[in-house]
Amino acid sequence: MGKILLMLVGFAGSIVFARVLGPVGYGAFHVVVALTNVLDNPISGLGTACKKRISEHGQDAGAILTIGLAVTAGMGLLVGGLLLVVGPHFNYFDIENGPLYVTVAFFGIIFFKVLQPMVAGQGQFGTAVFLDSMRSFFTIPIQLVLIFLGWGIAGMVYGLTAASLLTVPITLYVLGVRPAMPDREAIRSIWEYAKFSVPSNFIGTAYGKVDILLLGAILGSGASGQYKIAMQLVLPGASLSMVMRSGLFTEVSSQSSRGEGIAQQVTNNVAFASVLAIPLFFGALAMPESIVVTIFGSEYRAAAPLLVGLAAYQILQTQSSQISSVLEGLDRPDLRMYIVAVTLVTNVVLGVILVRNLGTAGIVVATIIAEALKFSWMTYLARQHVKYEIFPTPVRYQFVAAIGMFVIVELLHRWWGVRSWFDLLAIVGAGAAIYAVVLILLSEIFMHTAKSILADAREQYR
Repeated sequence: MGKILLMLVGFAGSIVFARVLGPVGYGAFHVVVALTNVLDNPISGLGTACKKRISEHGQDAGAILTIGLAVTAGMGLLVGGLLLVVGPHFNYFDIENGPLYVTVAFFGIIFFKVLQPMVAGQGQFGTAVFLDSMRSFFTIPIQLVLIFLGWGIAGMVYGLTAASLLTVPITLYVLGVRPAMPDREAIRSIWEYAKFSVPSNFIGTAYGKVDILLLGAILGSGASGQYKIAMQLVLPGASLSMVMRSGLFTEVSSQSSRGEGIAQQVTNNVAFASVLAIPLFFGALAMPESIVVTIFGSEYRAAAPLLVGLAAYQILQTQSSQISSVLEGLDRPDLRMYIVAVTLVTNVVLGVILVRNLGTAGIVVATIIAEALKFSWMTYLARQHVKYEIFPTPVRYQFVAAIGMFVIVELLHRWWGVRSWFDLLAIVGAGAAIYAVVLILLSEIFMHTAKSILADAREQYR
């Protein structure tokens, strides 16, 4: 319930921000965030290494916490200082004070980025998701107040920074670990994982943010703004997958360290990771322009074709995220690093070529091709270690139900049309109901499994 409420609040906030700032201002803010997320990746990679080690039996959690905090403080001073000195000499932004905004955002989020994964590493992945949700609940109201006070993009950046800093002491309290002096073995253990997880996270985030950054560099912040709102519309399709991914990492890490089988757990995750992404794609395919214009306004009409492409990408991404967790949980972050590095290069090269020839849509085509490559490669390698089902029966049922939903939604859209929020919500609601009913009729097992997953998620959130 908390996750659903967060999505609704975040989505409502994004509508207000996008309408007030316009495509250029909204895009410029997300270019700042994208650059920040790329630069903070040494910290995120360290957080992943700490998460892995703290999940293992017999590790000194206090020593791991000390290493995480000390390295984060040192990296914060180093990277932050470089941003302030070197940043003003680069003319990347089409807004004023861009380097300063990146510096402020960087300092604001790095400690949360290293602490929150440790909570998930303790097996509290529901709590870890809740902490991230809490940060968002803080962020959006602060940003709204600052926006309406006339602070513009600065208000968005300062709101994100303040909310992240407010969440740090709460995360430390939930972690419940006293810092302890690490010995040489603890440092070596973290380093052995971090030497792959740091570059892997860096490459992975660069891969995730390269679209926004390329569009900003080639076509300007307005194109980034169009892309971003299309991406936000498809994000609900990944919400369940994100929760499942965190849990799968911990399960694989814990069970594989004990020599227990994990194939069934991986199959279950693959079976239900895309249960929201698949119908979202077919819904976007039925009425893309009506969705974009009704929600964000006519300024964002150019995002309609991007919506369809990104919804297709989301199906691939929800699947590959599960397989990525398998490789990391099996203590093979090196494999993930190599794969994501190749797909990043593929995405950048194709992106530059296709954006210059097709405009904003070119980056979406490049992203789909790169994600398909990543999914195929990860699946091949993961199957060498775990004999899970690649395309289990529930996924086939989801496609059948979503195609049936598409037919009805397409007919309703042509007959009824979308002239207001009421029309849009009515058609979307009808589509969701049809999708659910068809799934129930196709498979009683699907309904029992879905109830079990929801019950487990409810318990974890409590």
